[in-house]
Amino acid sequence: MLIKQCLYVLISCLFFSTVLNVAGAVDVECLVIADTLLAGHSSEKDTNSGARDHLRVKGYQGVVVFRFNMSKLAGQKVDGAILSLHCASISGNAVGKTISEKISTIAHDWIEGKGDYTVDKESATFLWPGKAIAKTWGKDNGDKTDRYGPIDVLDVVGGFGGSILNKEGIWEFQVGEWTDIELDAELVRGLVDGTQYGIAVMRNSVGVNLDLSSREEALGKFSPKLVVQARAFPVQSRGKLASRWGEFKLISRFKRIGRRTEARKKGTN
Repeated sequence: MLIKQCLYVLISCLFFSTVLNVAGAVDVECLVIADTLLAGHSSEKDTNSGARDHLRVKGYQGVVVFRFNMSKLAGQKVDGAILSLHCASISGNAVGKTISEKISTIAHDWIEGKGDYTVDKESATFLWPGKAIAKTWGKDNGDKTDRYGPIDVLDVVGGFGGSILNKEGIWEFQVGEWTDIELDAELVRGLVDGTQYGIAVMRNSVGVNLDLSSREEALGKFSPKLVVQARAFPVQSRGKLASRWGEFKLISRFKRIGRRTEARKKGTN
């Protein structure tokens, strides 16, 4: 009888540990592995900015893209994410005002590069994603390229070319401060399953220069951050917690069983 009770307790504890480990929602931080500015000004369209400390968001003249390592989330369900960006400076016609940004995925692969407003055909610019990938942003998109005009990066961001547009929002950026942007689950799923190649930040107006810190600034101190809300994710710390809780329950049950057994022995004596 004692053996059966012990086995029952052990199985119950293992089950509880598994359920707590699998069903619990957790936050998973994904590290930025590439970022650059795709400058759309007529004199800058063929320049790469992969090595710049500050990346300027300025309407079509400045589209900033970030790529994160999503490998920790392979095969997992996600409920959304928080994108945290550090504001290095703001200038232009609306300094100090709340800035409305547009967030989407980028639906084409790209090469970060090592430029500083440097002409570069090997890496991503406003006109091409990098020579090793494709000659233009339109290649491999086929009939998905539905934006009017010459093909450039705007064909694969902002909801065009199969990119996923985040819900609209207004976020306040202040110099030297972090701003948290809530991302839709659909957008994050695109990053996890590999059909999207990063997050693009842009504006409809060129009246404001919003400079965001890149992963290069201050040795990564102000790197963009992405924290994903995931489910069914095997987290070591949570697993340890469940296991230790189960051990505690098991020991307590053994003590109770031991006390009852000892009492029965005393009762028969």
